[in-house]
Order: sequence, then structure tokens, then C-alpha cells
Amino acid sequence: MRPLSLSKIISAVGGSPDTAGSEDPIVTGISTDSRKVEPGELFIPLSGDRFDGHEFIQGAFEQGALASLASRDVPLEPGRCLVRVADTLAALEALALCQRQELDFEVTAITGSVGKTTTKEFLRDILGSECAVAAAPKSFNNRLGVSLTLLEADEETRHLVVEMGTSGKGELSYLSNRVRPERILITTVTEAHIKGLGDLAGVIEAKAEILEGLAPGGQVYLNPATPGFGEFCSRLDRKPRTFGVADADFPLELNPAAGAADAVQTFRVCGEEYSFELPGEHNVINASGAIAVALDLGLSPEAIRRGLALCRLPPGRLNVEVVSDVLFVDDSYNANPCSMEAAFDTFEELCGRTPGGRNIAVLGEMRELGERSRDFHEKVGRLLAGKPMDLLVTVGGSSFHLGEAFAGERERLGHKSHAATRHFEELSPAREYLSEELRPGDRVLFKASNSVGLGKCAEQLRETVSSTEWETPLV
Repeated sequence: MRPLSLSKIISAVGGSPDTAGSEDPIVTGISTDSRKVEPGELFIPLSGDRFDGHEFIQGAFEQGALASLASRDVPLEPGRCLVRVADTLAALEALALCQRQELDFEVTAITGSVGKTTTKEFLRDILGSECAVAAAPKSFNNRLGVSLTLLEADEETRHLVVEMGTSGKGELSYLSNRVRPERILITTVTEAHIKGLGDLAGVIEAKAEILEGLAPGGQVYLNPATPGFGEFCSRLDRKPRTFGVADADFPLELNPAAGAADAVQTFRVCGEEYSFELPGEHNVINASGAIAVALDLGLSPEAIRRGLALCRLPPGRLNVEVVSDVLFVDDSYNANPCSMEAAFDTFEELCGRTPGGRNIAVLGEMRELGERSRDFHEKVGRLLAGKPMDLLVTVGGSSFHLGEAFAGERERLGHKSHAATRHFEELSPAREYLSEELRPGDRVLFKASNSVGLGKCAEQLRETVSSTEWETPLV
């Protein structure tokens, strides 16, 4: 964030200070977490279902906060600067929009059911090879996250890459119309968050809302293979730029991967060869979208290659690591039927490169799937049954139906004796079971909705395995 005078912030958020003085101090940053406040920052207390940030204002001042917003009365020591606002989240948004209006940068907004954060990372690293780029450090894609992303910009920023997500109607319309991005990229659309959106048609309708905020003369980037492509095109007054398939405006040519688990993937976009050490064909498709935007912005293939060389997947998104001869594939950040299928395909490819050992899937619940949750879990279980699998461990809720469908389909296919299944309602016993079960040569996939907590389980198992002294087999 660029430094701002306190009076400028008060004006931007429409606030009124409790204390008045002749000085107009400079605020060096903002924080919504009282534990992470740095001296000279503005604390913005937010309220949720289980907490109220106003309870931590005093602690923020003790950490060195210069001032704090507040939307209710808070007892404070004399001399503390409190800025009264009607709504602290709305005030944060207003401050973020002040950044958007007064600084000279362009925005690329990314949405889609899967791939938003990964594509954001690709585009940030690629554009960052040539100029100053701002982007959220994590998967920030709601009202709060988009505002925090805008506040990452400063006077040096030339491009800002922002994610926009939705779990209900009207959310993307609201975000896009406020940010007014110059470019919009839609990764893909699938049955995710349908608890609030109904079905695939509802998801397509909700994702299309992002197009409402496109800046005049702006450009949209679409994959023709994604569901809803025709609907998206019908809402535009100019043709989109296409990517991700062989006959797109930015044609993609895939090359089969080969080698070890960390093998380099090579592919071509517009005839130019690119590569990175990341697994999964879907990651190549996501990268091709980022490359399309970069090429339109005038970056050379050489600059794009430099940026791709820096790309690393965020935590919990197909992170591949070998620990004490056990291959961990951690894709635990999020899950829906589409991303489950992609993870299974990538895991199968990785397992095929390292013969021997067992293939183990640790799968948690896919959440926010509404009334059809059981059907989707059973569909995924049947899909997994066709993969080379030795052990399936399911954790929590509807994942039980995934395991049942997996076992039933394996029996139907005549593979019943080749795979075991275990179900746990809680993470702790699942982790204890796996810590005893894992052995050298095993390959383990972790996949679930983030709130299940499989990422922490994977981390703890890596630590356990790294400190395990394996017994030497008899020969």
C-alpha cells in the first residue's frame, strides 16, 4: 500500500475521528489482524459469525497501530485515534477504490470454478518479469480479499492481478462493477458452490456477471472448451480472445510429459515453446491463458519464459514432494467434481512414472454441493474406481458415499481384491492410521475442500515420515 495521510484516509472512508489534533500523521499500511499490526499502520476491525474485531482494537494499539476504524463504541486509553465509520468492511472497500481511482495501474480479473489462484500466480510471475505487478498473496477473491488486493498496489504498480469468486448471485456483478477491470479471464466453469447457485446453469449465470464490470474497450479471455462459452460470448460487444485449445486465437499444443515426478512439461502457444516443472495438463491450460494476456500486453516469449521459470504452485495445489521415499501429492486446498477428476488424472500420471509401491488416495468431503452432494461424491468414487488404486481413505461427511461407490464399482469391475477402503469421521484417527500404514515407495494423494483440513494432515504426515526409520526388509 502507498503511504497515505490520516486525513486522506478519513476523507476516503467518510469517517470522523474521535480525537482531533494539529498533526496529520502518515499511515504506512493497513491490517485486519491485530496480531500482525506493524507500527504506523491503520487497524481495520472486521466482524464475522464467530468474532468481532472491535474486541482487539486495544491490542492493535499496543502493537503500534497509529489509528483504528470502528463502527461501535470501544473503551480506549486516552490519546488513541479512533475513526468512526458506519461499516468497517465498507470503509475498507472505499479505501481500496481510492487506490484504484488515483493510481495508474491496469487490472486483470480472473474468475472460474477452478484454477483462479494458479492462473493468478502464473500471470503475476510472467508480468513481473517486465514491470511492477501487485497481486494477492493468497486466494483472496471475495469483498474483503479483492479490497486487500487493491491495497497491495503503490505508485510503482503497473498491473494488478485480482481473483474474483462467487458462491451466490450478484456477488461477481458487485465486485466487477466496483473494480472495472481492463481485462477479464475465465478459467473454466463446473459444478462448484452449487448450494448457492443451484446447478451448472446457475454457475454459468453467476460467472457471467463478471463481464458486467469490464472497462470500456476492455478485453475478455475465454477457453472455448469451457461450459458456458456461448453464454459468455453473447454478453460481449466484441469477440473474446481464446486460449487453451488447438484452434484458439492463442493455439495450445500439448506435449506428453515423461520422466520423474518433477519432470519438465513442455508445450507451445502460438508456435513458441514454453516449459515448467509443474504437474497436470490443467496447469498447462491455465498457463496458456496467462500467456495469452501477456502476449497481448506486448511481452516477448523470452520474458514469458523467464516468468514461467519462477512459477511455483501455492500450498495445497498439486504440490509434489518426496519424503523418505514416499511421494506426497498435496492438492488439499479445494475440491469439486471437476478438480477431483483432474487430480486423479495427474496422480495416475505421476504414479506411472515411479513403478513399485502403492497408490493411496486420502479424500475428504467436497462441500457446498447442496442437495446433490451424495450424487457427486458417488460419481467421483466410481471415477476413482477405474484408476490404479491400492488404498482409499475417506475423511468426514459425504466422503463416506464416495468410498462406498468406489468399493461397489471396483467389485463390479472385478477388482475388489486389489484395493482397500477405510473411512474416518475425524482427521485425527485418519492421520494416526496413515502414520502407521505408510511405507517406502508409497504414493499418496490428498484432496478435499479446504475446510476439511487435509492440508494440515498432509503436513503432519510428511513430518512423521521424515523422522521414521524404516525397517530393512528381509532378503
